[in-house]
Amino acid sequence: MHTPVVYIHGFIGHLRFPELSTGLPHGYVHAPDLLGYGPFADAAPSRMSIAHQADHLAQWIDRELGGKPPVLVAHSAGAAVAITYARKYPHRIAALVSAEGNLAPSDAFLSSRLAPMTVQGVSEWLEGARRDPGSLLTSDGYRLTGNALDRLSELLNHQNAQTIHAAARAVLMETLRPGYSADVMMVMAHVPTFLIYGERTPQGMGVPPRLRDMAEGEFIIEGTGHAMVIERPEAVADAVAKVLARVQ
Repeated sequence: MHTPVVYIHGFIGHLRFPELSTGLPHGYVHAPDLLGYGPFADAAPSRMSIAHQADHLAQWIDRELGGKPPVLVAHSAGAAVAITYARKYPHRIAALVSAEGNLAPSDAFLSSRLAPMTVQGVSEWLEGARRDPGSLLTSDGYRLTGNALDRLSELLNHQNAQTIHAAARAVLMETLRPGYSADVMMVMAHVPTFLIYGERTPQGMGVPPRLRDMAEGEFIIEGTGHAMVIERPEAVADAVAKVLARVQ
């Protein structure tokens, strides 16, 4: 029996691109929507706290996986959800993979920009991004093109401005919370944790050296930055396959 893989998306979009399953056991790769996204789009902003999202994830894992501990692969803001899940349910996770996840406040670069805005301000930002996604710069100043740009367009259309606003605020509040760094260290001390970075991203992306020292391993995705899950999703899947080989 294979260990299931569960991708956790950030506060924009989803992670259901087929390339993210490349080389992974068929039928064991999942990418559920968090509250505010997809079939859960009607969730009230008050339900989009990181704690609520972690409980929502736990309920999904119980329902869809029969509670079998998965490898959680969390991209960007999704790492805050994964850390909270792992802290609350330490025996219901096989390993954690942080794909440039928000393990430190300095990682939440887009959240810190959008969270202070009004919902109307985020709506205007989103409308502009949808009209011209090619104008958006990644955190490393890179413009996406080709398939990555098509995937970005899909992500921008997956939720409304109210969800982005509420989720950005939730991520920023959680990562700035006193005790968040201690929670990250506690999880990494008890759960096998692996780190994935894009080649263009400054090494560590704000993650303190002590956390990098605690990781079981690191993977660099060549030719990518923070948006590696849409730039080279098949390479991310290859890194996840290597993690699976080590923890199964």
